Amino acid sequence: MDYYFLDFHFNSRTLILTRAGQDVAIRNNEARLLAFFLSTPEQVLSKEAILDNVWIGKVVSEQAVFQAISNLRALFGEAAIKTYPKKGYQWQVELSPDAEPIPAAEHRSHSGTTAAPKIHAVSFVSRWRWAVAAALLLVTGAVFALLAEPGGTERRSPVIVLAPFAVDASPGAVQKAGAMQAALVGGASPLEISLLPSTANPEQLLAAPEHFFARYQQTKAADILIAGRLWLSGAQVNLAYYLQGSGYKWQGYITANSAEDAALQLQQLLTKLAPVKLLWQSKDRRLIDAQLKLLHNQYPQELAIHHQLIDNLFMQGDVHWARLQAKELEQNAKAARSIIYETLALVIQANASLDSQENELNRQLMGKAMALVDSAVAPFLQSQILHCYAGIQYQQKNFTELEQSLLQALKQAQLANAPEQQTQVLRSLAVFSHKFKQPVKRDQYLAQARAMVERYEFPGESQALLDDIAGMFAQEPAQQESFYRAALARFKPEQDAWVKERAQEHLVNLYISQQRWESAQQVFAQEKILSGAEWVMKARIFWEQNKLQDAQAQAEQGFKQATLAGEYLAALDAALLLVQLHQTMMQPDLQKQYKDFIQKNASHAWRQAKIKPLTELGLAQL
Repeated sequence: MDYYFLDFHFNSRTLILTRAGQDVAIRNNEARLLAFFLSTPEQVLSKEAILDNVWIGKVVSEQAVFQAISNLRALFGEAAIKTYPKKGYQWQVELSPDAEPIPAAEHRSHSGTTAAPKIHAVSFVSRWRWAVAAALLLVTGAVFALLAEPGGTERRSPVIVLAPFAVDASPGAVQKAGAMQAALVGGASPLEISLLPSTANPEQLLAAPEHFFARYQQTKAADILIAGRLWLSGAQVNLAYYLQGSGYKWQGYITANSAEDAALQLQQLLTKLAPVKLLWQSKDRRLIDAQLKLLHNQYPQELAIHHQLIDNLFMQGDVHWARLQAKELEQNAKAARSIIYETLALVIQANASLDSQENELNRQLMGKAMALVDSAVAPFLQSQILHCYAGIQYQQKNFTELEQSLLQALKQAQLANAPEQQTQVLRSLAVFSHKFKQPVKRDQYLAQARAMVERYEFPGESQALLDDIAGMFAQEPAQQESFYRAALARFKPEQDAWVKERAQEHLVNLYISQQRWESAQQVFAQEKILSGAEWVMKARIFWEQNKLQDAQAQAEQGFKQATLAGEYLAALDAALLLVQLHQTMMQPDLQKQYKDFIQKNASHAWRQAKIKPLTELGLAQL
């Protein structure tokens, strides 16, 4: 049957929803729920009735109902579905008897409130975007939930704090940075941006923006921290900026003819991004990835959004689409005369082609990128690109060229007065030296990195990463243990940091290899509240001891915690361990939900990292 309401058309047989002739993304369960509401618009539907009629024959929790209703409200407005406490839910939108939909601006719900503003139909300009349509609706619901203030539907203005920009040694850079900061704080933007109290120098902030964001949140609520490095090239002002949220970090670049114009560009971008709180608060890369696709559909010519989307595709292991989108970004950047984003598009294409062994093509792409950057006179960006170039040379097993590229990257970082970039390059020199069995150089570069961290008093996370790397370099188990413990000692209990999690995993693996079960469990003794990843690590300790019931209990807790917190990779790790446990315990019925979770949520990168256990379980091709 066909239903018309607002300016939507819905066919309950095909479950297709359209608006202005364009298909609107909607998941199957939401479509079935919509059909149920529209077929009985006057009834109050209980949760039990919804479960029986929408999830026929399936066992799901009430949370599935809440989420589906939230997603429908995100599409049609909060007033579209009314909640009757302890009774259920009722459809509120008036249905049109024919194919003439009710104009959205004229519609009023039964409660008298205005319907949701018109939602523009998504216009997909390339085939790959259709593949994410189902994920987009999930994000839409989450976005609206995050935008709403508790107890109401009004949006709270995002709280943005600005850190002083780091600068290079060029004359006038300090003045330009000050002018840009003043324009951001005192500009006419609808966003309120305040200057961060001077608790750290700019170099420290750039070394670990997530650390200072978390520290600042202890005294004042904030949604986004802005940090950046400014340099001049002729009359142009360039800014490499970071936007740090509680769960996500965004890196982008601006080139402008003045400090005020640069500030305006950043304000305009923030106006589009800042209200989308899910983008900053979530740790689930699937949701972030889908949200970036929505933003790119809405602002297809915004180079910063397109670049971030491509970077996320690459991080998710979807290198094929990353490469195709990078080619599109290259053309868009040329049209916009953005040398920086044209350069970044070339670098992404080269990195995305590493596995194809197209060495000559990769060299050509990187050579072209370096030529563009050279014309822009940007030593900071040159350093980053040379750093990427080392990956191609590693594929070719050429340590001499690799080392020279990184040493040149180090020199450019010094010219840019960028100690945080110098530290990154020195870390890479140490790691690659280790891979090529050059222990003298490895230790030399690691010592230089430590000296840089200590000289600029970078936060403990930076030193902890060097401790963890040193543990990986060490040959003796006692030395490894000492370094990993030193890394963990730099964190407080409950402190959330990927470096901490990595050091925990390395230490646990070391203890497991030595069958020191009690020591392995003691790694988490100071943690009163465990993350999903920590629960999974504890489960693995019991698994290795063949204590299957204990392992199952810990893994289930890890899966629950990771899912609630948006720890996407930890949830996948927990699901994989539970599939292994249930297979060992001969409980095939209990495996299904976790197999389904892996099938629906595993990224290409995660699958590649877990290819061995997935193959053993017959899940590699799911």
